[in-house]
Amino acid sequence: MLLSLRRLDRNLHLGVREARGLVEMAGEWLRRGVSPGELRRALSTGLPVNGVRSAVGFLRHRLVQKMPEVPPVARPLDTAALPPDRVRSELVLCAGPGDDHAFRPVAGETECGECRRASARAAAGYEPRPRTETVRAPWRERVAAAGVGPA
Repeated sequence: MLLSLRRLDRNLHLGVREARGLVEMAGEWLRRGVSPGELRRALSTGLPVNGVRSAVGFLRHRLVQKMPEVPPVARPLDTAALPPDRVRSELVLCAGPGDDHAFRPVAGETECGECRRASARAAAGYEPRPRTETVRAPWRERVAAAGVGPA
């Protein structure tokens, strides 16, 4: 993102080594919840009218001076205060056929989605067509069999 600033303004042209020196400070902005687009705007808007003498110095100054505050620490979620549809249910063993496997029921189901679909297909009498392996002959053999060839 730092290297892309040169496309916004020629005064903000950084070399790779200079950009690497600023990465830690820019990363701190991102850790504090600022999006890359917001960071780009903060660094590139309101440039001095006389231009920028040193892009790396100017950007370092902006990264330090305009650093957003640390967001407040989030409290752990209390599931009792959440509506019932937002509370995550515990894993349950599927009562369906096959090996034991677990799933999270949404509305009190006893079988996972795949086992319920398999049961519904069996109850409807759905029989999948057997898969046949078709081996295609190479194109030269197909052309020769069609009787088309050099005259």
